[in-house]
Amino acid sequence: MKKNLTLFVCILLSFCSLNLKAQLTIDTLAIQDFEITPATPTWSFTGPVIYNSGTSIPTAAPPSSPIGIGASRAWETTTNSGGLVLDFSNVPVASGYDSVRVHFNLAAMNLSGSTGGPDDLDYVLMQYSVDGGTTFSGRLRIRGAIANNSFWEYAATGVAKVYYLPTTEALFQPITSGLQTTLGYSNCEIVFPGTVTQVQISITCRSSSSTDTWLVDNVIITGEYTSGTVGIIGNDFNNEIKLFPNPTNDNVTLSFEKINETTKVEVLNALGQVVSNMQISALQTTIILPEEKGLYFIKVNSNNQMVTHKVVKK
Repeated sequence: MKKNLTLFVCILLSFCSLNLKAQLTIDTLAIQDFEITPATPTWSFTGPVIYNSGTSIPTAAPPSSPIGIGASRAWETTTNSGGLVLDFSNVPVASGYDSVRVHFNLAAMNLSGSTGGPDDLDYVLMQYSVDGGTTFSGRLRIRGAIANNSFWEYAATGVAKVYYLPTTEALFQPITSGLQTTLGYSNCEIVFPGTVTQVQISITCRSSSSTDTWLVDNVIITGEYTSGTVGIIGNDFNNEIKLFPNPTNDNVTLSFEKINETTKVEVLNALGQVVSNMQISALQTTIILPEEKGLYFIKVNSNNQMVTHKVVKK
């Protein structure tokens, strides 16, 4: 009996020394991409809208940059000192999520000249309600540069991300003026717990002059949860796979110490949608990313073992 108990403990300790990997699932609860035919499930809104699309002119700030993501259509605010307000509809949230996120992409530009852009007087404010619109809290505010004008495109790497509590404003603002690449807040997000049952937001954009333009695109609410154990992963599995370069301006390379015929790779976008997949057999493989800049997930599954890498395409 003692011998059997010792054997059981050894097996248990060996099992506990492994990592149980669960697959992250992202559900799009609602999206508003401001297209003529909007993406679904469409997040409806009310309020005054000005749409713009294409790319900025070569003499703009920044020059020849997407006005909407991928040169698509975006919501524009220029010369609105009172602020334009979009009120988005209330979105019910089903139970079972670990977290809920509201995310949008933001660009700051002067569409008519090579200098300028939003300054300290210009802002984008996101407010939220979790009680069906009875009360709103202003939680996330992005301003132009403190000292002077600033501008950035959607490829800027700044992230304005906050948890929904406390119900006080968090301010994100570049310190220096001019082109912003790391303090240009192109990714803006409020994170909620999975216990919320509904989320409603409004976005206010204020522009003090014709040289100060805010562009908002892809307002999305997602629910995230882990969907069970995919496999028992040894601690060294992640170390056997290398991915480079990251961030990247083009594609990425996956390098393996060993590989087998069951190795599969999926590329997912920021919404958790699979944009490509392949089965690979070479120790080093180039993974082709979509042309659109942004966040991607590279999911590698080999012999029931899985690891996921985040990749930023600039």
